Amino acid sequence: MAEQYDHRRLAAIILADVVGYSRLMEQGEAATLSALKDLRSSLIDPLLAAHRGRIVKLMGDGTLAEFASVQDAVRCAVELQREIIVRNTDMTDDRRLELRIGVNLGDVIPDGDDIYGEGVNVAARLEAMAEPGGIFVSGAVHDAIGGELAPAFEFVGEQFVKNIAKPVRTYRFIGGPKPLPKRPLPLAGDRSGLEPSLAVKPFENLSGDPEQDVFANALSNGILAALARVPGLIIVQDETPFLTLSSSMGDQELASRFDVQYLLKGDLRKLGNRVRVNTVLMEVSTGRYLSAEKFDRNLADYDDLFALQDEITEQILEFLGVKLFGGEAVRIVRKMFKNSEALETYFQGEYLIFNAKSGLDLQRAQHLLEEAIRLEPTCSASYAAGSLAYWAAVFSAPEESVAQVLERAEWLALEAIRLGDATGYPHMVLAHLHLSRREFRDASEKADLAVSARPSCPASYALKAGVLNFLGRSGEAIEHAEFALRLVPHQSVPIYPAILASAFYGADRHDEAIKAAKSAIEIDGNLIEPYLVLVESSIALGRNEEAYQAACTVKKIQPDFTLEKFAASQPYKDPENLEQLLDRLRRAGLK
Repeated sequence: MAEQYDHRRLAAIILADVVGYSRLMEQGEAATLSALKDLRSSLIDPLLAAHRGRIVKLMGDGTLAEFASVQDAVRCAVELQREIIVRNTDMTDDRRLELRIGVNLGDVIPDGDDIYGEGVNVAARLEAMAEPGGIFVSGAVHDAIGGELAPAFEFVGEQFVKNIAKPVRTYRFIGGPKPLPKRPLPLAGDRSGLEPSLAVKPFENLSGDPEQDVFANALSNGILAALARVPGLIIVQDETPFLTLSSSMGDQELASRFDVQYLLKGDLRKLGNRVRVNTVLMEVSTGRYLSAEKFDRNLADYDDLFALQDEITEQILEFLGVKLFGGEAVRIVRKMFKNSEALETYFQGEYLIFNAKSGLDLQRAQHLLEEAIRLEPTCSASYAAGSLAYWAAVFSAPEESVAQVLERAEWLALEAIRLGDATGYPHMVLAHLHLSRREFRDASEKADLAVSARPSCPASYALKAGVLNFLGRSGEAIEHAEFALRLVPHQSVPIYPAILASAFYGADRHDEAIKAAKSAIEIDGNLIEPYLVLVESSIALGRNEEAYQAACTVKKIQPDFTLEKFAASQPYKDPENLEQLLDRLRRAGLK
């Protein structure tokens, strides 16, 4: 084995596969084999040769090829898909073939004429994610192909795939005569079509008791949180306070605005411990109900509202055909609480975190979640939500108490992880804490884990964008910030365009930085961060008057603003980046 590892090499790899090959074989085995043979001899083989590619092996309908350079591999994949589009216009149905292609740059281990290793495995996962006629490439490929080819690909998130420990930064080809759709993403491992996208409309409280709104909201959010953890399913979320936007919209309007294939809605009635929940899973394009179910439960006997959430969640997954990887289903459906009082207290605390209007609301959330921990000290969920409540309170806490609040947030986060966290909240909190301490490796690791735990959460991608930007990797930061915005169907939360503005600034794309900063200001004109970006980018572009006006606004919003305090809050890995930023702020009159 050691001798084999000595021969490990870096290689550009293509893995291509015929879409729906088994179905085509059932329809006509002889015709399909003939069409595949003709495709290989007349198109695949000549293109591989023209781009210095070597066929490693043929696997039924699949082709594994190795290339001398990553640029050759990508050009070959693009030309192959373009030629197939043209070729298929003249083909009969029984001879029309479509390919999925994955391209990776990674380590391989040679074994005679064959190759294997993680480089090949990643290419296979990328191929499985691609839609018919599509090309998926890894981040390593995208970084290596340069300015000529890179703009033809768009970032589609970090994909967590089977048997690969780290997330795969993934890009999709969008160029060519037939641009590929931007959404939905393809489903890894599912050969039947595109990845499903879903919005959850807040469940309606029909009890006639306003206090049950918290219960309805908790049920909606619990289902949403469980679904957001599922690989192979896009969840588009309503980020408005109290979910007011999605609550006020009709079904078709909501589905259209959120740009999803499926919509889950429901209602509940609760009297004492007795609850009835009605759910509807609707296919938007047809208005057809895929599922309409009624759940009657006595929660005193059932003793776990999470189990009801999980039952509804599993029903949705069954209809959407999503398979969970690596035992994830067990983690989603397991019981988190045994104490019903702790569960109810937890719900009230979590509700306040996401609907807080003031620092006082966050303090109330902290007290509730501390009580939930006291009632059931072995449940990780209360620690996880508690860490988030304390961390969120830092921004409104008195300066003298910030250290104490952060200390409690960190302890709760670590304890939640020790107890088997299933929320992802602690990794988000710890990523911020490590970044503030300039512990860059730990911050990057926790940001990766946050995305892994919450793969459809815009906040996790925004978090990683912020970390990447401070690390000096602004190009990647832009991709993650833009992807976070794609997961939010409307502009209602200023932090997402604000983070994008900072990333654009870091990449010296100042016109785009100004545009993104103004988008954040339109949502909330009381945040100073977007105005600071306006100052910095305006100075960089020589627009000194615009910079001065933005600087005046900063001082108006925060009269005690000083460059010294601001510099202490900016954990740039490269001190030169911080010094350039401060110099531009000084030139606009800030001190």
